[in-house]
Amino acid sequence: MNTDPRTTPEALAEFNRFYSTTHVHEVLAAHPGFVSVSRYELVELDPRGGEHGGPRWLAVYEARDEAAALQYIKDNERPWLHRRKYSPWPPARRKAKTVWRMLWQQTSAPQASSPQVIRIEGTNVAPDPDGAYTCLELYRAFAHPEPGCPRYCAIYDSTNSPWLEHGDDVWSLGYRLIPPP
Repeated sequence: MNTDPRTTPEALAEFNRFYSTTHVHEVLAAHPGFVSVSRYELVELDPRGGEHGGPRWLAVYEARDEAAALQYIKDNERPWLHRRKYSPWPPARRKAKTVWRMLWQQTSAPQASSPQVIRIEGTNVAPDPDGAYTCLELYRAFAHPEPGCPRYCAIYDSTNSPWLEHGDDVWSLGYRLIPPP
């Protein structure tokens, strides 16, 4: 999501504190099968900008299995059932805009790591499954700006990784991990 650029540093701190200490735990509790969450802040824009941009804030929830993903899709069709369990947002969230909301299915991954900085690249061409990145395939897109959600996503454990070479349909963004409180 993107917060309003006019948000004061104090309001942004309140937003992040609430998101990390309250909201993510409420989402995990509201969606059985969601097992973990990581939050990230955008630190490296795609140099082309425009349609290659991404949201400032990224929350990544991991689901235990496909049954959990299917339940989330079903719940999403009736958002009032789980959202009423959420605490009221601080003012900065009320002016924020959801940019992306997608479900991805992991198709390959390198050795497990806990990166502090990641680079996300989206493409409509399947990345090499033996690459040094986690490869995801789109399972369901709920929200994504034009020209639409890419079919594949590669997540590197650093912003210093080489770009995928697939032409103009690739977007590349760097995010830093927001440590849990």
